[in-house]
Amino acid sequence: EISLGLVGSEMCIRDRALLNGFSLTGSSEQMKKQMLDDVFVMNDIAILGQWTTLYAAPNTGKTLLTLWLLQEQIKAKIVEGSKVYYVNADDTFRGAVHKIELAEQWGMKMLVPGHNDFKARLIPAIMEKLVESGEARGVVLVLDTLKKFADLMDKTAASAFGVTAREFVSAGGTLICLAHTNKHKDTEGKGIYSGTSDIVDDSDCMFVIDKLSAEGDDISKVHTVELTNKKARGDVSSSAMYTYVRRIGEPYSALVNSVKRIDSADTDMVKKAAERNKQLKQDDEFIKAITSSIRQGIVTKSELIQSAMADTAESRAKVKNVLERWTGDDYAKGHRWTYKACLLYTSD
Repeated sequence: EISLGLVGSEMCIRDRALLNGFSLTGSSEQMKKQMLDDVFVMNDIAILGQWTTLYAAPNTGKTLLTLWLLQEQIKAKIVEGSKVYYVNADDTFRGAVHKIELAEQWGMKMLVPGHNDFKARLIPAIMEKLVESGEARGVVLVLDTLKKFADLMDKTAASAFGVTAREFVSAGGTLICLAHTNKHKDTEGKGIYSGTSDIVDDSDCMFVIDKLSAEGDDISKVHTVELTNKKARGDVSSSAMYTYVRRIGEPYSALVNSVKRIDSADTDMVKKAAERNKQLKQDDEFIKAITSSIRQGIVTKSELIQSAMADTAESRAKVKNVLERWTGDDYAKGHRWTYKACLLYTSD
């Protein structure tokens, strides 16, 4: 038991000896040998020996992207698959089986609560045991999702998990946690992490994943997502974009194989296209009304506005904004009608 006693303005020599015993001064050379190289466990996203947390809304693709990024580094022999432990605590039995099949191909370990006597609540104790035994170094532990291992709404519980996690990564372990955003968005329309700030405060690196678009039909959709860095310790990307194709009836392996990284040079173009398509969907009722009027021979601006107002029961200002927004001669840029000599023509 540690007791610090003060005599006047001087600390007792006995107690100073205790502090001296805790000091690491003089151990730098030995500790340097234990340092891990700056290796990416997930390319541009998560660094070996750090705690990275990824936040996303349900069905955004956080599990998919995490698995794809992990297997990419395993296949490149940058990360040793046998040291990657993926704890899948938020899945159906069928979903778990499909992911276990992939883990077997990649040589990584997958743990599922309720199987082989494993329970999610054992994770903090396992992390502590790995630290005590000196076996944490090089272990990559993925927790999907974090709420199964810690109460993120409880400050005390989240803080306690943070202490255990920090000890784990300080001992050379790597921790990747997946968590959910809440229902609200920030001023830029980005997701906001759910729970107390303790997890974000204690993590080395934090990303928020947002879905930019989902283009296609009921059978097949191309999803575009963006990872935005909110906290970093190390040379991680400030943002990254990926696409994946979800097709009805295809196995999970096909979904994983469909993931593609968008080149940084193309991200602005992809983002603008996603924003444009989103706006087109929002304006769809107005676009249909205006297009229908043009085909009926109503081609002057004032008459079109009146006609669309009647069809949509919306204000003049709203109709006028849509009319002007999609006027032009480039269909690929969203233009749906062309203005010439005071007349409007549909672009298609």
